[in-house]
Amino acid sequence: MKQRSRFVPILGGFVPLAALWDEGANGALFPSEASARWYIRSNREALVEAEALAMHAGRLLVHVPRFETVAQRVAIQHAARREAT
Repeated sequence: MKQRSRFVPILGGFVPLAALWDEGANGALFPSEASARWYIRSNREALVEAEALAMHAGRLLVHVPRFETVAQRVAIQHAARREAT
């Protein structure tokens, strides 16, 4: 069973970016802030297109369910490319 996030939505379903790495041992998508930010830089276009990122009051926010959907799609695409080589 997935643990409830300690992050309160700020704007719609958007929460602070730290929700990607600061969930303790259970549920964090990334092991560190640096890895989360690298992933966002590398996949910004897909994340914005899926409305998984938002900027509000100078803060980058994330919609975790949408982010997870993009991350899953990207991971499958990467796996498919590896199999093709």
